[in-house]
Amino acid sequence: MTTAVRPARGTRTALAALLCGTMLAPLNSSMVAVALAPIQRDLGRPLATTTWVVTVFYLTACVCQPVLGRVADRVGPRRLFSAGLLVAALASAGAAMAASLPLLVLCRSLQAAGVSAAFPCAMVVIRRHGGAARLSAVATVNTTAGAVGPVLGGLLVSWAGWRAVFWVNLPIMLGALALAWRAIGPDEHLIGSGERRAAPGVLVRALDPVGIALFAAAVVGLLHLMLTVPGVSVPGAVAVVVAGTGFLWWERRAAAPFVDVRALGAARGLVPVLGTFVLFNLAYYGAFYGLPPWLQTALGFDAARAGLLIMPIAATSVLATVLGGPVMRRLGVGRPLLAGGGLLLAGVAAITTFGTSTPVWAIVLDGVVLGVPYGLCNLGLQRLMFERAPAGMAGVVGGVFQSARYVGAILAVGLVGAFAPGDPGAPTDPRALAVAMTAVAAVVIAVLVRDLRRYRNDEVPS
Repeated sequence: MTTAVRPARGTRTALAALLCGTMLAPLNSSMVAVALAPIQRDLGRPLATTTWVVTVFYLTACVCQPVLGRVADRVGPRRLFSAGLLVAALASAGAAMAASLPLLVLCRSLQAAGVSAAFPCAMVVIRRHGGAARLSAVATVNTTAGAVGPVLGGLLVSWAGWRAVFWVNLPIMLGALALAWRAIGPDEHLIGSGERRAAPGVLVRALDPVGIALFAAAVVGLLHLMLTVPGVSVPGAVAVVVAGTGFLWWERRAAAPFVDVRALGAARGLVPVLGTFVLFNLAYYGAFYGLPPWLQTALGFDAARAGLLIMPIAATSVLATVLGGPVMRRLGVGRPLLAGGGLLLAGVAAITTFGTSTPVWAIVLDGVVLGVPYGLCNLGLQRLMFERAPAGMAGVVGGVFQSARYVGAILAVGLVGAFAPGDPGAPTDPRALAVAMTAVAAVVIAVLVRDLRRYRNDEVPS
């Protein structure tokens, strides 16, 4: 059924609400980076355990983004977006009042599930009104939210404690909810042929719950493996092998697969792009989440100053995102991608030299270097993803691309916890983590060079 185009003013209001919703995921993931040390001290848990506050957010979003994308296509954006924001608001209030780490982790999981509805709903509304140009607004808002997060989080923690990073969500969520319910058009999407609405059981079966469960089990197993580095987690290894193999087997045979692995595998050059994106985010977020605890526990900075010192990473990433599009239109994808990979390698390699005598200007300069790759590599890999996505699968591939981002971030947080000292009061040392991230960044460059040469998407060095 065709949905009538709403007046321009209503459309702008709906998009404003959706932009507020889409910024919540990067905002809530980056704000918490500078709150980990205060949460650790207040709740009396080791840093390796406290990082679950971040990890569970990415883990939940990794699974929920593609799932809720399918739900948005079937039930429409209005109800899903509103329900998601309501869940996220309640979870944020619960997190702000949590008296134990397990309860805080549970609330963070529910918060991630709620805000994960925003991005796919925004895509549905933009497609409904034919405003593809507004996609750049979504990218800019998300990057800016990630940039503002550490500074805002640091200020809130310094002024009102770590619980304030959760309270600050409520006015944004409730305001976006009120605007969206009024401005987003009625839900007209069909669940099945000839049905405007279907029984809940029909929707559940259409979402492939078996595939979703196997995918989640494989991601959890992979995370458990990372948390035990340099040891080996037998349960984690078993979960990765069994659930991963089961996922691939099931998805190749399911009538309505959660992820159509046959089509993804057949798409020329798509798998290398997704794999590179995982590795890129592993290296980038390893630095992003590894530096704040070191600044606070080893150098003695408070949360506000630590957030300000991390700000160059996020601020430069915003600038690189804004300028990256015109640069790639002029030079193509290949050279900016390789430049971003080189700067990523240089930035994480520099951290291997950091110590208690490292001057502040060197930390700030390295943050500037690390921020550029996020804009260039994120935009470049996203462009390759869209170019290589099979016809009619742009939405599914986009969801998998977002999951690749979260998997990389999950692995990064796992490594941060694995390299952290066991004693909650001991200062952290980022150098061992930086060595691992340097190796990952080198692999990113090698894969990029091979991929760009093989598929001839742009000029690369001979």
